[in-house]
Amino acid sequence: MSIFDPNKVEQHGIISAGGVAGRDIVNHYHNYPVIYKEDLILKKLLEEHEAEKEIDCDYRKFSDELNKLFAKKISGKLRNLEEKLIAGDRSHLIETAIESKELVQKKIQRFSHYKSAQDIYTYLLTNIKIAFKHQIESKIKSNKFELHEIDQIVEEKIIEPFFQNIQGSSLLIDKVQIYGLLYLLTGNCHIQWD
Repeated sequence: MSIFDPNKVEQHGIISAGGVAGRDIVNHYHNYPVIYKEDLILKKLLEEHEAEKEIDCDYRKFSDELNKLFAKKISGKLRNLEEKLIAGDRSHLIETAIESKELVQKKIQRFSHYKSAQDIYTYLLTNIKIAFKHQIESKIKSNKFELHEIDQIVEEKIIEPFFQNIQGSSLLIDKVQIYGLLYLLTGNCHIQWD
């Protein structure tokens, strides 16, 4: 008569792409997908843009709100984007930041004849600025966070949520352009990295 030994497992000829266990597998790591809250205002603006694109392709007025975000906010010593990134220990991002900023500026100009596109870019720039000021700037100023931690917070609180909400738009805004909006705000003194 054989006695059952709960600590002894015999397994033969097993091929696995994952874990194999004779008893329970305990996984302490859970990779749950992050679900971002749908931004209903952005969704409405995107729908308006799609409708306007079909009706009025001759709109030429550039909105005052968007002009304010494009203009340099004058306070203290003026520094260019490169100087601001160096001061924030982000010199490794200078080339990428300048390229993405220029890319998004050209795209905004190209779509400037659509009031709805101006509204979308104004909304994105305003809300990126607010998110940065309220969720990131204080962490930078505290000097308690490493650069990679700040980068992760920027990705989680700004880049990814806006990217998820902008999907499907004919504006085809990608993450590079969302970072470009962030660097546009940096270059125009609306946000600081130091």
